[in-house]
Amino acid sequence: MRRTVWLLFFLALFPSAGWPEDTLKVGVVDVQRVISESQVGKRAKEKFQAEVKKAEAELLNEKQELERLKGDLDKKGAVLRAEEKQDLERQFQRRYRDFLRAMQSSQKELQQRQNEMAARILDGVRKVVVEIGKKEAFTLILGQFQTLYNGKAIDITDRVIELYNRSSSKAPTAGN
Repeated sequence: MRRTVWLLFFLALFPSAGWPEDTLKVGVVDVQRVISESQVGKRAKEKFQAEVKKAEAELLNEKQELERLKGDLDKKGAVLRAEEKQDLERQFQRRYRDFLRAMQSSQKELQQRQNEMAARILDGVRKVVVEIGKKEAFTLILGQFQTLYNGKAIDITDRVIELYNRSSSKAPTAGN
């Protein structure tokens, strides 16, 4: 990012050093907006939210079972022999550890799934940005997060969303 800022600074000070002034064409894309507003991004978000709900439901069932077991332990603990009480406590502790592992595993799996979906979407967006850059003779296209300020005139996000939606509706997207 530093190199990009220095390049832009250098080009602003000495426009004839790199390219003639009249041929410098810079664009900016708000990648987050492309992801959230594109058809592929919306479908991926819906699919991911469904996976999250499924994982939450499975964990909720196990949590309720743990609460029931804990209730049984609390109710029957005073009546049970010491050996039976220890068995119930060990069973509860084992199930609780399993629950924590399942929760961590689920979170890790969901994070990995989210990263995979984002990578696929970003790859598609990158291809569209390259296509726009070549067709419209851009010298440089930056992501929104790489700029401190940019005028609306160089923001090509709407064109990227439009072209990405058109290209994604023609080709089936694997995994989305």
